[in-house]
Amino acid sequence: MSTPEVAASSLEQLGLVARRGQLQPLKTKDEVRAALETYSAYVVEVPAKHANAVKDVIQDALPDLRTSDFGHLRRVVQFKFLPPHLQKTFHPPSRLPRGDEDEHSDVPEDALAEELDTVRFFLVSPTRYIQPADLLLALRKKPPFDILPTAPRILYVTVPALAPTSAEQAAKWTIDYWPIAYKNTNPYGPHPSLVLRNTADLSYEAGHWLALAREAGRQISDLQLGENIGCVIVDKTKGVSNIIAVAGDCRWRSPVGATTPQQGQGNVMAHAVERAIAMVAKKRLRVANANPDLLDRPLFCDSPFTDLEKRFFAMDNLEPHGYLCVDLDIFITHEPCVMCSMAILHSRFRRCVFGRRVPLTGGLAADEAVKKGDGSIGAGNGLGHGIFWRPSELNWKFLAWDWVDEDENDTVLSIKDTLHI
Repeated sequence: MSTPEVAASSLEQLGLVARRGQLQPLKTKDEVRAALETYSAYVVEVPAKHANAVKDVIQDALPDLRTSDFGHLRRVVQFKFLPPHLQKTFHPPSRLPRGDEDEHSDVPEDALAEELDTVRFFLVSPTRYIQPADLLLALRKKPPFDILPTAPRILYVTVPALAPTSAEQAAKWTIDYWPIAYKNTNPYGPHPSLVLRNTADLSYEAGHWLALAREAGRQISDLQLGENIGCVIVDKTKGVSNIIAVAGDCRWRSPVGATTPQQGQGNVMAHAVERAIAMVAKKRLRVANANPDLLDRPLFCDSPFTDLEKRFFAMDNLEPHGYLCVDLDIFITHEPCVMCSMAILHSRFRRCVFGRRVPLTGGLAADEAVKKGDGSIGAGNGLGHGIFWRPSELNWKFLAWDWVDEDENDTVLSIKDTLHI
């Protein structure tokens, strides 16, 4: 049976309907930074045939300039390839008569076009490297400006400080700022092809497992043991998805099984993510013929309580070897809090999908955005931790997505933004 058939069959047996929507890959902290940081740079209008000579002038004047810092920006650009707002600012070229539009009205369009073909716009450097007067002096000492009757035209542009992370971002920046050179990679996060491949692999079944997670949360919530929050852990390492654990939130359950007053944050060790990870650990012990009761800790509520949790906990469908949740996937109704995000990270999950952002307490998203009622993403206040994909920090390589739901009346929207998930 194929993975889509397994996912559909699992929900059909339980009388559940898959959630409708699409996956939205999360941006890493560095990707968010790359999208926000800009700086001011000098641009010099030069005769086309002298562009290389100007490059030598700049290198002599700024020996410490690291061109690799702006290697994502086109250095020499024709007028026709400038973004529209710069064409408006830079037109007409300096060697044409200057004045208002009426004074230029008698200049034929073909003459203007021919004139524009003879000039290039040379990106010099960030403005912090040299003062305008010093730049002008350096240019006037060297050809071609040492023999031209007019001073070189120095212009200013705002450009992205860091390289684009996708072809779409490069195209947008080319229109918004300056022509961009995209190298088909992402220096600040997972490679676009890796994200695309994994998104395609999860796209069909994500709505199924999020529906199952929602049901797990509903059953626990109906018992007044926790909030309407749930998660599902899936093993797809062999090509077909196997449900390893299903757990709901149990923060309002006391160690002896009673319902506690719903005040404060409740038992943070009984969040759905913590419970599900604990169930995986107990299953690994069981399939290894060890006693899973050795891990029984009432504080963690790590035993299954509902029929749904018991159904999947009873399956011996997990290899006994391997580190806890290595290469497993986790699907959660809501963005996990910082504590649960770190638990996911250190348990070595491969991929994580959550159904709704919780920006005020969530630990995975880095762009501090909130989901609006219509499903769109808007700017908002948030933690912005981005606890995923940081290979240079503790080998954090797992991928993460949020789910843009098409169902505006989903019950998961009732959870408060200030609740730790």
